[in-house]
Amino acid sequence: MKIGVAAVTYKDNFGSALQTYATQYVLEKLGYDAKIFEIKSVYREIMLKKLLYYAGRLFDPVEAKYLFANLTSRSRKTASVSTDEFAKNMSIRHQMYTEFNKKWYKMLPRASGWRGLRKQASEMDVVIVGSDQLWRPSNIIGSYYTLEFVPDGIKKISFSTSFGVPELPKRLHEHAKRFLSRIDHISVRENSGVEIVENECGRRAKVVCDPTMMLSAEEWMHIQNDKIPFAEGKYILMYLMGDNPKQREFVKKLSKETGYRIVGLLHGATYISYDESVADEKPYNVGPSEFINLIRNAQYVCTDSFHCCVFSILHSKAFFAFRRWPDGSKFSANDRLYTLLKFSGLERRVLSGDEKITECLMDQIDYEDVLARVAKLREESREFLVNAINS
Repeated sequence: MKIGVAAVTYKDNFGSALQTYATQYVLEKLGYDAKIFEIKSVYREIMLKKLLYYAGRLFDPVEAKYLFANLTSRSRKTASVSTDEFAKNMSIRHQMYTEFNKKWYKMLPRASGWRGLRKQASEMDVVIVGSDQLWRPSNIIGSYYTLEFVPDGIKKISFSTSFGVPELPKRLHEHAKRFLSRIDHISVRENSGVEIVENECGRRAKVVCDPTMMLSAEEWMHIQNDKIPFAEGKYILMYLMGDNPKQREFVKKLSKETGYRIVGLLHGATYISYDESVADEKPYNVGPSEFINLIRNAQYVCTDSFHCCVFSILHSKAFFAFRRWPDGSKFSANDRLYTLLKFSGLERRVLSGDEKITECLMDQIDYEDVLARVAKLREESREFLVNAINS
């Protein structure tokens, strides 16, 4: 059975890259012929639609702050690597992603625009839209991850797809109802997604685990160097994508209390200048495989990243999670973190940053119970996927 996958392949983000790989890996493990669509032929058109959408969101201070930081970072990434240290570092990191994608992704040939994508989709038995925040409002506007290019007669499935926001803007209600009604089997990554689907088209979606959790820690070893830690000695891994100084202060206090140095994966979403002074070690030659290795060998992990929490759980690490957005914000994606930690029984791991380090260190995780919960949801998710494909 031939399955086409619409997933992220153009973005340098550890979680996006790993969930794309995991989606394909899981499908192949189940015996299907899975290939990933190449988005490049329609990428420029999609980005133009997204930019026009964002232009209408600039009056919101939270959105405007993020967009300004994002555009500034994008601009610096294109600067000369000989004169801009950030551009040089991001170039090194980008090369790591390029090598990972080339080695591990199985791509369909580049199609010629929307017509070419539609033709490729018509040759599939099933088309699946993967995980990550692929149904954020800006992505709905782009009309790619909504599978609108897939013909009516081809089965369409969403597997652990996320809206990335607690509710959709009113202007997108009709669009959401239209594309959701065309998808044969809908599963989402967080509880708020169930509510959105029900509100938009009256259907009941299934909450499943992220594709990255469909693999055990042992299964993730085959894309890593299983003998050599990327960073030697005892360290705290800091991967904070949001701009919250209080969270950095927590990491520094944890380092002082334990005596472990801080290895920082910096500028994951946007450039944050003061992070340079927080981390003792700042590696940039880190791709998706090295990202997992750094988590696996850390003594502690401090993060506001959903996928960093996922891999911390899979590898039974002592980790502390932080909110990237303020609760109540229309743009908050915190619910994906809450859903993950609730089903794994780890709600208490979410911190604000001003907690007492000694008390946090005393709070041990019973990973026997946690991994049993993960295994249960993993099996339920596998059953959803198999039934959706074969029904």
